Amino acid sequence: MTTPGQPTLLDWRDGIHYRRPTPCVLCGNPTPLRSHAGEAAHKVCAEDWNLAHPGESRFVSDTKPRRRKNDDHA
Repeated sequence: MTTPGQPTLLDWRDGIHYRRPTPCVLCGNPTPLRSHAGEAAHKVCAEDWNLAHPGESRFVSDTKPRRRKNDDHA
């Protein structure tokens, strides 16, 4: 459970969040990360933005990880 003033950590482990580095839309420093909307953003910058804008859904977590074709582990 998140308490007021504590950021909700985003789950951006899926490969869809990684591309060629470009400037973060929030701080301007290079990042390979992308939001679900395709915005270049560091995960910590996105978490801080969410904390400063409660109730808005600009940056969200993955709903569930996508399965890889060969994900069977013996």
